[in-house]
Amino acid sequence: MTPGKGPAETGAVVVEAAITLLTFLMLLLAIMEGGRFLNVQQTLTNAAREGARLAVAPITQTSTLASDGEIETQVRRFLDAARISGATITVERPLVIPSNDVPMEYTRVRVSVPYRVISLALFSTQGGLSVNLTGEALMRNETSP
Repeated sequence: MTPGKGPAETGAVVVEAAITLLTFLMLLLAIMEGGRFLNVQQTLTNAAREGARLAVAPITQTSTLASDGEIETQVRRFLDAARISGATITVERPLVIPSNDVPMEYTRVRVSVPYRVISLALFSTQGGLSVNLTGEALMRNETSP
């Protein structure tokens, strides 16, 4: 024992260290989970954008647009590269939206996936919190009048 410190003070140091480490660990997990959440959300938006880009540009030297199956394949390829599975892909077209009294055709691609919060699942017997994330892109068809 060091001079001037009793056994009660030594125990207080251990309790303070435990509280500090627990707080630090919780903050670290929250930062990691937030980063993962934003990464998945941005990946879904980018996948929808890739699908919409394919959907609105005609095949070279034609006025033929890609089929819904080709669009879904492109989106799934993008999601597979990011190791995201279980996504629901919706292609809506043609969406006619007037612009300056001229009807324009648009395509909307929406990608949705269930997201499970991993850090909460570590402390829960029921698997933690799950939310549904959605990425969406709306683009004007290049073959619009």
